[in-house]
Amino acid sequence: MKIHQIEQRMLRARDQALEALGVDAEFFDQLHLAAPPDPAMGDRGFPCFALARALRKAPGAIAEDVAQQIRSTLSEDDLICEVTTAGPYVNLRLNPSKLAQIVVGEALAQQGAFGSAQIEHAEHWMVEYSAPNTNKPQHLGHVRNNLLGAAVSKVLAFAGHQVTRVNLINDRGIHICKSMLAYELFGEGESPEASGIKGDHLVGQYYVLFERRFVDEYQGWQRTPEATARFEAWLGTPASTDAKKELGDDRAALQKRFFADYKDTYFNTDSELGAQARAMLLKWEAGDEAVVGLWQLMNSWVIDGFNQTYARLGVGFERVYYESNTYKLGKQTVLDGLDQGVFERLEGGAIVCNLEKVGLSGQKVLLRSDGTSVYMTQDLGTALQRFDAYDIDRMVYVVGDEQDYHFDVLFRVLALLKPELADHFFHLSYGMVLLPEGKMKSREGKVVDADELIDEMVALATSAIEERYAELPAAETARRAEIIGLAALKYFILDFTPRSSVQFDPQKSIDFQGRTGPYCLYSYARIQSIARKFGGWPSLDAPQSSTALAALGTELELNLIRQLQAWPRFITLAATQLDPSKITEPLFNICKAFSTMYNDPDHRIIELEGPRRDGLLLLASAVAHTLQAGLTLLGIETLDEM
Repeated sequence: MKIHQIEQRMLRARDQALEALGVDAEFFDQLHLAAPPDPAMGDRGFPCFALARALRKAPGAIAEDVAQQIRSTLSEDDLICEVTTAGPYVNLRLNPSKLAQIVVGEALAQQGAFGSAQIEHAEHWMVEYSAPNTNKPQHLGHVRNNLLGAAVSKVLAFAGHQVTRVNLINDRGIHICKSMLAYELFGEGESPEASGIKGDHLVGQYYVLFERRFVDEYQGWQRTPEATARFEAWLGTPASTDAKKELGDDRAALQKRFFADYKDTYFNTDSELGAQARAMLLKWEAGDEAVVGLWQLMNSWVIDGFNQTYARLGVGFERVYYESNTYKLGKQTVLDGLDQGVFERLEGGAIVCNLEKVGLSGQKVLLRSDGTSVYMTQDLGTALQRFDAYDIDRMVYVVGDEQDYHFDVLFRVLALLKPELADHFFHLSYGMVLLPEGKMKSREGKVVDADELIDEMVALATSAIEERYAELPAAETARRAEIIGLAALKYFILDFTPRSSVQFDPQKSIDFQGRTGPYCLYSYARIQSIARKFGGWPSLDAPQSSTALAALGTELELNLIRQLQAWPRFITLAATQLDPSKITEPLFNICKAFSTMYNDPDHRIIELEGPRRDGLLLLASAVAHTLQAGLTLLGIETLDEM
């Protein structure tokens, strides 16, 4: 018998009893199996309230009849060993020895694959995540995106799906030209090799430098008569009404508000730096050799830096797209939609989708009046191209919740174009990552840098190791610190449901005693130390293993076995909901249950002998396999010694 058949056996016992009592089959599924509030009551139970009207009896009396009927069908060696009632509830207890043999046996047989391939109908999923810009290094928000996308991909594959991981790197646009222009004006030939600065960080410094120079320029312009005239003109327009309601006649406050709101307009109309950046973008689009050469050089620096960050995080992709190659995709799709009457052309020439057709209000521009595309155009084209090129069944976009509306519109428009693709797209939306000082900013150099964050986590882990194992060689300390620091970061981030915001706390995440990655690593290493004490795990034949597992049965042992029994169900839940936090919680609970058992005086493996000792060793080995499987899904490498 397999783990998934345990529930089936209990359902069959329930249904056979109800059928014998003359209950219509329509009532069977209304009596849901669930774990009783107290494990001492049994492994599963179900209420009989729904049968009261049909059988014209009190629920408690019905429960007694059902329990007696189940008892009458049980054989001496049945998996179900006891049937009791508690008022209107029927409770089923499983034979501890048989439960141990089934659960621990399956975990030992599958080892690192324990809980895998649970999906009945495997599909081909494509997961797009990361999507950084090549004008700066990745930040804490990218870390959550990378970890979430990588973990979801692993979980889907572990559950039995085929998964293709893709990345769309945003390597074109005005923001890229800002870094390029700053480098052209002030770089003096600096390079990552010459400066010793990681490529994405070096380019990011020039992005920040551009913003600083632009701010200086803008502040200087604000002191000119022209700026004053613009402000005075604004005061006489309806655009200033809301500001006046809020700020009254405070001229200084109104002027501050105007200049804050006017900044982007200034960049696009009056700024000398803005004009230079826009001119550079036009040259890039025209294929200017010098501009394209600089773009290729600086992008190569950034991509190299990104790849170093990805390698450190353990993140990878089967295909990397670049926006410079995809931004024209979708134009023909939109024109075809226009010919088919799906889209409309406005009087000014722009092509739009009337969103009332998809249950929303307003219009969505898909091609501007000058024929240029918008982000939605590109997303339409890349989505359809991917379905054609990869024969995928489902497409997942891992993108922050600020883009919820964009993807809602995108998926509705895609379904309008290709009705057969409706419900084949999913936006895995996630909340912001926050630190005590608040949100992150990148243009002004206040970003929480991903590489520096990883370094900080490794430094915290190094301190913790040196405090515990001062004699450990420096190289081994560094190796363990890298694994522990990343485990702390990954587990903490992934322990939150994607939709929720994360208040990241580095100190809390590194705690060796809490619900953390280091605690799970410590539990795994502790089990490996048990194996070392005995010279490895016991080598038993099938009858010996059966005898050893049959010796298990205390409440602490059963609690741990039940945690393992539930593990495959959590894998399915995580894959179905695209939520790695459905794995972090059971991992912690397994660690906690093992620790409770291990520290109990009656479960000191080193002091036991015979089948009972072997049974506990087999159980410990099963726990280790489960922890390794789960931590691997989270992208966490295990340690045999902490």
